[in-house]
Amino acid sequence: MQQTSFDRYLARKFLHVSHVYCNTLPKNLPRGISVEESPEGSGARYLYRVTPSNEKALNELTTNLEAENITFTSRITDKQGIPNKLFNNPNKSFTMQVAWLILLIALISIAVSGLPVYLWKTLSVDPDPIEKRERPKIIDKSKLP
Repeated sequence: MQQTSFDRYLARKFLHVSHVYCNTLPKNLPRGISVEESPEGSGARYLYRVTPSNEKALNELTTNLEAENITFTSRITDKQGIPNKLFNNPNKSFTMQVAWLILLIALISIAVSGLPVYLWKTLSVDPDPIEKRERPKIIDKSKLP
């Protein structure tokens, strides 16, 4: 199934994490920034790994780094855990899975509620039962003129 634009939005919001690597920190760090020493797995070219909490903080940080002429690189990684399992399957659309689940729950709840049986009984009742019909009059042919 193809990913919808809503699926891509959910992945950006809950799955992707931006990391900015640099050797020196800027003088002004925006709010929502966490600074750590760069792990060995990053290639050991940079001293600091800066993780912004949102898009606005990322934009401010990169603007500050460019203004102070500090060399940096940014990388996007995926969070691990439940968000990764839900939103990071390129072959399945999370939105469509939820839509099918809601449809399935609605159909099961209608079936369990007894609505189909009620409708069958109501719609299959003969509107003109035999007991209420007038009996045809029997005409005696001997009394005919």
